[in-house]
Amino acid sequence: MYNFGIPTQLKAWIDRVVVAGKTFRYSERGPEGLLTGKKVFLATSSGGFYSGDSPAKVLEHSESYLKAVLGHIGLKDVTVIRAEGVNIGPEARQAAFDKARRSIGELEPASLAA
Repeated sequence: MYNFGIPTQLKAWIDRVVVAGKTFRYSERGPEGLLTGKKVFLATSSGGFYSGDSPAKVLEHSESYLKAVLGHIGLKDVTVIRAEGVNIGPEARQAAFDKARRSIGELEPASLAA
């Protein structure tokens, strides 16, 4: 997360991928994603804590934005792996990476193959 959002490079990529008629279409029911039936793994990191009971949760605009964009193009099966608090200090950084690795290790093999 960069300043509560996504990096400009990722936004530029999204602008090239989210294209009407290619990855979504407009219908009488509204926008419909065309990339259905796919699994997405979203790995995120942040210097502080922005999930759960964190008072800073209201400032988290990257994960929620990415899930909305992915859903718009039909990618709704999203698993998030977080590394939070990486700028708190060396111990917190290591703990964040260890927790993220454990989260990856706990994924069901079937979900990885999908």
